Amino acid sequence: MTKPEFQHINTNMVGDVAVVEVTARELRFPPQARELGEELAVVAAQDWSARLLVNLGHVRYLSSTGFAILFNLVRQARENGRVVKFCALAPEVQIGAEIVGLDQIAEVYETERAALASFG
Repeated sequence: MTKPEFQHINTNMVGDVAVVEVTARELRFPPQARELGEELAVVAAQDWSARLLVNLGHVRYLSSTGFAILFNLVRQARENGRVVKFCALAPEVQIGAEIVGLDQIAEVYETERAALASFG
């Protein structure tokens, strides 16, 4: 796996699951969210990322544009026969995710370990 340089994420493989750790603590503004979206799209387009786990454990604030980016990631993944799951949402991000319905379109887990186990 070639690891490009990213501003908002780190990636690694755990078995056959591509784990994306969002490293930004706050994604308040649309330009930041778009940058995150571009980085996630690069990862999601790779052959090795058919099973993708996005760890949001560092994020303490995610704007509506940021949530829209995550919805778009899930939609595009489904269109391409891929799976995206999320984990480790801080309480304030979890509330936002529930309000916008992220948990209705993708599985959300409390811990990375639980999310990885769910891939079977």
